[in-house]
Amino acid sequence: MNIYRGAAYAVVLVVSASSLSGQTSSTQLTPDSSYVLMLDHDFTGPDEFVRVFLQDGQVYRVELNSPNVALEVRGVVRTTQAPHVYPFLASQTPSGSTLLEIYPERDAEYEIRSRGIGGNQLPTRLRLYRDVEASTRRQHVRTSRAYEIGLEVGGGWHSGFVQSGGMPIVGTDPEGGTDVEGCLTARGAAESSRFRACVFGVSYQSQRGARSITWVYSEPRFRLVGGRGMSRSGWELGPLFRFGVGIISASSQTPVVIAPGAYIARLIGTSSHQGGWTIQASYTRPFYKGFSRPTGVEAATPKGHRLVFGIGWYR
Repeated sequence: MNIYRGAAYAVVLVVSASSLSGQTSSTQLTPDSSYVLMLDHDFTGPDEFVRVFLQDGQVYRVELNSPNVALEVRGVVRTTQAPHVYPFLASQTPSGSTLLEIYPERDAEYEIRSRGIGGNQLPTRLRLYRDVEASTRRQHVRTSRAYEIGLEVGGGWHSGFVQSGGMPIVGTDPEGGTDVEGCLTARGAAESSRFRACVFGVSYQSQRGARSITWVYSEPRFRLVGGRGMSRSGWELGPLFRFGVGIISASSQTPVVIAPGAYIARLIGTSSHQGGWTIQASYTRPFYKGFSRPTGVEAATPKGHRLVFGIGWYR
């Protein structure tokens, strides 16, 4: 009888333990992974600051439990670019707290200070969180952005060409001249993208002994080899094709230039892994159309050579 009673007690204990285990696992709270607390600090004096390491590409949420409080964030190294700080809400919360967001542009250690506004008492409590979801969205926007927009300026030399649609006179030798240009540019933001272009450019072309021409042009480019690696810097090389329409002062002529060529560029990345500087050189073989031709003169296509060096900035 005692044996059966002991077995019954054992069964009851096993069932009870299983039931309690099931209740514990079903009622266990899931931690909120959207916000990760990184700093909890009480400011008590006007010159007090706290240091924290912030990462580029992340989004941080700041809560200050006092109204009308400003936040000052700057790098420990003074050359560090200050992160962008934006109010999360248009006004304070009903509880009187101030909510802000911080967007660092590079990995660095930063000093955070709390400043009172309008003579308010300075003591306040600061809580700093990393917003996981917002950081993920920010990274997605960075990696999926279609284009980087930039500006390029340059100058160079071009060989002489006859500004006429007729055959040049025997013995004449047109002299070369100089070019100065600038354009709004775009390039694929993804490292795999091969598209580059001067979307809209203006060039001033002077030629000794001939009229100067202002060109409005566009220049698609195609990266054939090279590109940006993990450091976002590198060399690239590829073909280009320029098409432009010329404007000659005090003339009704509207010449057109068609110029295939090639370019080489050195891309210099930035700490934010976006945009950066470029140093480039290009060669084109221009063919000119649209110049007037004297009556009875055999038609011809003026052509030449063109070499340009430039610098650009992309964002």
